[in-house]
Amino acid sequence: MAAQEFHFRHFLATIGTSNLAMGLHTVLYPWLVVGVLELSPSQLGLAQLAVLLPNLLFILPGGVISDRRHRGSWLSLLYLLYSLPIAILIGAALSGELTFSLLLMFGMVFGSISAFVQPARESLLGYASQDLMHQAVAKVVMVQFIAQGIGFVIAGQLDTIGLTTLLIVQMLMFALSSILIKRSHPQRVIETDIADPQAETEEPKRETLQELRAGFALFLTDKSLLHLLLLVTATGFLAFGVYLVGMPLLAREAYQGGAGLYAILQVTFTMGIVLANLVVSRQKHAFKRPGRLMIISFLGRGGLLAAVALMPNFWILFPVIFAWGAFSGMSMTLGRTILHNQVPHSHRSRAASVYQLCLFAGAPLGAWACGVAIEQVGLAQTFTVIAGLTLVVSVIATMSPLWALKATNN
Repeated sequence: MAAQEFHFRHFLATIGTSNLAMGLHTVLYPWLVVGVLELSPSQLGLAQLAVLLPNLLFILPGGVISDRRHRGSWLSLLYLLYSLPIAILIGAALSGELTFSLLLMFGMVFGSISAFVQPARESLLGYASQDLMHQAVAKVVMVQFIAQGIGFVIAGQLDTIGLTTLLIVQMLMFALSSILIKRSHPQRVIETDIADPQAETEEPKRETLQELRAGFALFLTDKSLLHLLLLVTATGFLAFGVYLVGMPLLAREAYQGGAGLYAILQVTFTMGIVLANLVVSRQKHAFKRPGRLMIISFLGRGGLLAAVALMPNFWILFPVIFAWGAFSGMSMTLGRTILHNQVPHSHRSRAASVYQLCLFAGAPLGAWACGVAIEQVGLAQTFTVIAGLTLVVSVIATMSPLWALKATNN
């Protein structure tokens, strides 16, 4: 059968346009809660929970569906579907009826679409060269966060540009992503060849439940992959939770800033991610101990969160946020590289969905818990506790098989 056609440059362009739109979402959505409606930290945590919770429900079946479909066409449709919740938000903004309940509904629809997008898009990356997978992942992460950074800067002009205009820009970026992703993976091969471009015989479709079990089995039979999932879950609960809720509240409560300051903090964090992945993309050979580096990066984030808890002046805060982003960027790339190099091509969408499930299983709970904790004990105290828990998890992880994992190529 014919091999799958894949254009990496168009894929990178899609990553850019879609993540510019996501950058707008990352700043606008929480700021509408705390900056426009002026609601409490616990309500911000609930709003982020609404976006992330659909992943728990749909990301696994999303991975199975992606393995059964032509990914370019499927993703093209999904990117167009983002227009639905954005249009609802535009209508509310124009009519002056923006409410917390509406934002929760928006978050649930937006998050549901994302649950199907993530495993399908992640599995497309598997068509890149296996020998240079770490470079491909690093390039994707760099483009992703450069584009998000641009989105952060644009969203930071909320008071000047206006909410409606920013939402229209976001909708146009998703429409452009729909066109580009179809060009990156054109439907020119026999449909039965979709799941595995290297397959020589057609395999019958299995039941959805069996396919989900097959995805989980990959991690249950490989202890290093299982411990990767545990570390990713901890990342979602601790690091992702405080990032989603703690960062906007840091701007508003600790430094009495507005959407502009929040956007600058996001851009600084993003610059750290980009720098880390620029370094990785220049590595000619894969890291010999990717699991060990991932654990060290997690440890580093714990120390940096402790520094943020001190609420330092801006001369110290921005370098700390930058370093936090760098460690986060390194961890993202290492985790995805391990996943792609350890999992067979035919199961990558399912494996990616399990990986994302673990990340987003921790994130909504972490976001909600962080919001409640900030409301009850304060911003600095919450950062301190999360920093301590991060350090404890890091020490425990040094005794896991992930610490000794050696780089392998499929």
